Amino acid sequence: MEWLSMDGLLLFGIGILAAIIGVMFGAAGFVLLPALLLVGIPIHATVAVNKFATGVSSLSTVLVLILKKKVRLKKMLPLMFVAAFGGISGAFFATRLSEQMMNIIACIVLIAMFFVVLKGNKKGLVSEQQDTEEQDGEQRTTLIAPFFIGIYDGGFGPGSALLNITYFLKKQFSYLKAAELTRFMMFASCISAFLFYFFYGIVDWGFAIPVTVGSIVGSHIGLKIIPYLKGKWIQFLLPTIFLLLIVQVVADLLSS
Repeated sequence: MEWLSMDGLLLFGIGILAAIIGVMFGAAGFVLLPALLLVGIPIHATVAVNKFATGVSSLSTVLVLILKKKVRLKKMLPLMFVAAFGGISGAFFATRLSEQMMNIIACIVLIAMFFVVLKGNKKGLVSEQQDTEEQDGEQRTTLIAPFFIGIYDGGFGPGSALLNITYFLKKQFSYLKAAELTRFMMFASCISAFLFYFFYGIVDWGFAIPVTVGSIVGSHIGLKIIPYLKGKWIQFLLPTIFLLLIVQVVADLLSS
């Protein structure tokens, strides 16, 4: 497929939209995966394209955050390492599971996290606090949750960035900081999973390139928009997007 054909431009636009939603609300897969499946790409190849696009777009924003000294790479490395290991593990398991089983796992994870978000909203999970330099450290985090989120991201992915954002919010980071740290986690888990899929031989570059270029553009647009989001909006949008993701996965299960 020619990258500058109508199909290529369509995929470029899908990549932009998916990345904006991914950076702001952690639900890029809600746009990207159904769109790629509609084009006719098999589920595992679709996941591989998604990992490549999200991983490269995350890298572009990670570099900006490091250069602007908003996040210290040294303190993110342990979390990124376990996320990367989780991503490879998830990709390994995914290549041994059917599409239906992958959807069942995704549905269980998303439903569980949906109730975590609802509970968190009642306790003021999303605050209007300002970022401080201490908020990019690892002192408030553990390695267990990022590992399992990495497994889910590497094997399937819809809502994985949202899971990371929710995790950092639970650790009392502001929404902006949670979104920034999530880009590091997504880069680690997505690139490691993509490498597994690449060596497994299920990557279609004709689809991957235009989606990835669009994702790079969209990720930077999303980071520019985040500071203008209000806590009350996020408290409403997070559970709403989780619910939409659950509906999508359940619909896939019923149609399979």
